[in-house]
Amino acid sequence: MITAGAVAQNKPSPGPDEKAKQKMLKVEAANAFWRLKRSMDEDAFYNTRIRLNVWRSTALKAGTFDQAQYDDFKQRLYQKSVDDSLKCYEEFVLEENFHDANICLQTWRMHSKEIGLYQKDKYDSLKERLKMARIKKAAREAQAQKAE
Repeated sequence: MITAGAVAQNKPSPGPDEKAKQKMLKVEAANAFWRLKRSMDEDAFYNTRIRLNVWRSTALKAGTFDQAQYDDFKQRLYQKSVDDSLKCYEEFVLEENFHDANICLQTWRMHSKEIGLYQKDKYDSLKERLKMARIKKAAREAQAQKAE
């Protein structure tokens, strides 16, 4: 009688087709990794997030996935988004484009939560600043209408 352990030991070595497939998967994973690194420098958040997911998927299939490297790329991606969102917020507040400033603020909040950097006090302060800027603009516009 053959035991389960004996069956596992008699596993045949991979054939030429399997070796070619594995080589192709590794090349695909390497290409996805290169595209991810390039995207980190050149692309916006969502394009890079897609590249990160594609790299993870192909690297898992190829057996070359490194969780620490994935976590590092994810951290850098979200940190870049958090920084960009604050810049975007500041610019839109100066332009008095409050709707878009709020979108930037919400993006900052979500992405900073994702990487554990969210500060409720800072969020509340930025939200209050946005509210006050809206009020000042409305008062200024009301004053201008009265003057006409």
